[in-house]
This record gives sequence, structure tokens and C-alpha cells, in this order.
Amino acid sequence: EYSSQALIIDKKVFGELHPNVAISYNNIGSIYYYQGDYVRTLEYYHQSLSILKQVYGEFHPNVANSCSNIGCIYEEQGDYIHALEYQQRALSIRKQAFGESHPDVAVSYNNIGSIYCSQGDYVRALKYSQQALAIRKQVFGESHPDVANSYNNIGQIYLNQCKYNLALDYFQKTLLIRKQIFGLENPMTKKVQENIEKILQKMNEEK
Repeated sequence: EYSSQALIIDKKVFGELHPNVAISYNNIGSIYYYQGDYVRTLEYYHQSLSILKQVYGEFHPNVANSCSNIGCIYEEQGDYIHALEYQQRALSIRKQAFGESHPDVAVSYNNIGSIYCSQGDYVRALKYSQQALAIRKQVFGESHPDVANSYNNIGQIYLNQCKYNLALDYFQKTLLIRKQIFGLENPMTKKVQENIEKILQKMNEEK
């Protein structure tokens, strides 16, 4: 209700084509997202994107962020064709705006890798996930949460292919960073520990 009132006020004050109005549409979309209403989420996200494109033009980081958000919703719906379309658009804009070695570019590579992984296209998933990892290591160094997330994603891709030795290697790299940054009691640290234990058990069973 508060966000809807903010949208009405913003439209009265600024008119329809203003960044604040786009933000209000995005905020309402996010509320619907957390309620699990993806149809309405997409409706408001698309309205936000339309305004941002008219305000900033096609090739602006804010437009890329909006495209990425929309791509994530399509992925959650299992609509991988549209998910890839919007994530590829976000990647293209971010590379043009920032160059190759930028955290937002890494996010786009990671998102595209995630879509391919969901489709079972592990060759492409690995390619994009490794590109995300390379940028994150270059930008952040080795001991960073985003680097750990990339290691974890690659480990999951190998695990899905039953390539246990490779999966174990990447999960152990994930664990090392997460233990260092978050400690042993952090849920993300515990999750990767569980994955490692499951892999070791599986490898022992197959001996």
C-alpha cells in the first residue's frame, strides 16, 4: 500500500517518465515477487524498464539492472528462453558501459551460467561461470564472498555431471574462503561442508 501511494505521488510530482517513477514500479514489483506473484512482478518490472529506456536510452547501467531483474524472474518461472534474452541484453550493456573486468559483468556471466545449468547445458554453464570467476578473482582477489560463490557454482555444475573429484576441488576452495570470512557456524559454510561430506560418501560407495 505504501509503495502504491509512493507511485501515485511520484507520478503527480514528476510525471510518468522519471527515474523515481521507475523506482516505484520496481519496488512494487519486488513486493509482488516476495509474495510469489511473478506475473505481477514482471508487469511492474517491465513498466520500470520501459521508463528507464526512455529516460536513459537503451545502453545504460540502470537499464541493464532492470533487464537482469526481469531475466531472474523468467528463470524462476522456468522460461529459460526469455531469461537468456534479458540476461544477454544486460551483459551486452554492462560490457559496453564498464568493459570486461567489472563486478556487474561478472554477475551477468554468473546469471547466464545459472540458466544454462538449469537447462542441463553444462558445457555452456561452465564456460560462463568460469568467466564470472576469472573477473571476480581479478577484481576482488582470492578471498572474497563472490569468488567463493563462483567456486561453489562451478562445483555444483561438476556435481550435476557426477564429476566428483572436480566438484570436490571447487567445493573445498569455497569452504576455505567461507570459513575465513564467515566462520564455521555460518549457514553458507555449513552448506558447502555438507556437500563435501556427501561427495566423499558417494566416492567411498563407488570404490
